[in-house]
This record gives sequence, C-alpha cells and structure tokens, in this order.
Amino acid sequence: MIFRDRHASMQCTAMCWGVACGNGWFTLIDTLCAEIQRHVDAAHVWPVVAVQVKEKFGALRFYANGGDEYTRGLIWLADALSGYICEQCGAPALSSGDGWIVTHCAEHGGVAFPLDQLNYGDDEDDPDEFYLVRPEKLAAWDRARAFSLPPMRTRGWRHIARALEETIRSDIRHNRMPCPIIHDSDESVALRYKWLGGDDQGRLAAMFRLCEAYAARCDRQTGMPEI
Repeated sequence: MIFRDRHASMQCTAMCWGVACGNGWFTLIDTLCAEIQRHVDAAHVWPVVAVQVKEKFGALRFYANGGDEYTRGLIWLADALSGYICEQCGAPALSSGDGWIVTHCAEHGGVAFPLDQLNYGDDEDDPDEFYLVRPEKLAAWDRARAFSLPPMRTRGWRHIARALEETIRSDIRHNRMPCPIIHDSDESVALRYKWLGGDDQGRLAAMFRLCEAYAARCDRQTGMPEI
C-alpha cells in the first residue's frame, strides 16, 4: 500500500526510480513502513503513500502523502535515526565529510558511533543566534537542554537512544513541544520507555514506538540490524 505508486510514471511520483539509498537502511525503512501501516489500519487514517525515498546529506529522506501527526512523527524520527546508521551495512555510525556528507561506519570509510561512551554532552547552540531570538525561544532552548533520556545500559541500542533524545530536544526547541517527563526505561526483554507529556497529537508517542520497534531488531551488543 505504501509503495503502490512504484510503477507509476515520473510525472506522478519519484518512486518510479525506486528506493535511492544503501541497503544499510533497509531494516529501518522496513520497520518504519510496518509501523506506519499498523497505525493506518488501527486508526483508520488517510493511507500513507510514499512519493520519494532517498539519501540526502547523509540521512534518509522519506517523503509521503497522507497519514496524520503520528505517521509524521514516525517519519521524522526515522530520518533522524538514519544519521546514526551506516547506509552501507546498518552498523551504528556518525555522519561525516566535508561538502559531501555521508553516514558510513569506519569499515566503510566513515566514523563509527562510540557505543562504549555513555554520555555525549549537550547539543551546542549557535551563539550568533542569541542576538536574533525572542525570550520565549530562549526559554524553549533551556527546556530542551535540560531534557535527557535515562542512560542506555544496552550497548547496541545507544545510537538509537541518542537519535531519539536529539529529535525530542529539537521538537522542544523549535516546534514548541511540551517537555515530556521520562519516568523510567526497561531494557530487560525489549526496550520500553515510561513517559508522560509531550504533544497531544501522537507525534511523541510515534517516536517512542519507532525507537522501541527498531531496537527490537538490532543486536544488543553490536547494534547491527538482524534481518
């Protein structure tokens, strides 16, 4: 259903060119599509139809029509999470490069994600922006800077948690999402977060859901997707 226009002409859709990215993002895209369709079927929202799926600036770009705020939250996190997954093999990685940005692990000529590092520090703000913003935006930046997820004990899931934390901070800072309260996380059998707050349209719920669903398909030690 999501890729029903894959055989349509180029005048109708860019999906006629196929999925234009490396195989390392297959599990991420497959998980994203499964969660989109699960929500569409359960909530009876407008069907989601992919218009273009490609790599751009080292990250996934999944363009689609239809859906609701929940499906847009799924896509939003998937695009962000791809920046921590090697496009070639699916291993945890960091975006790198001057001019031509890619997300490749060290084995494929890029930068591996530091799975053995527990804390990564706060996001840095651009000091030049402080001269241009209103006080309420500065307050949103403070709330975003204060937000954090519980430390991830499972080594192979740390890049997933990092992507989720950064995406939530971005939504707090730039999209006026109310700051959620994270009560706890459970990593015993599968990854599960206990939380309250956020938006009231399902965007945050979708991001947590995709994070947990993708983690279920990744090795707990290496972070490699299990196809």
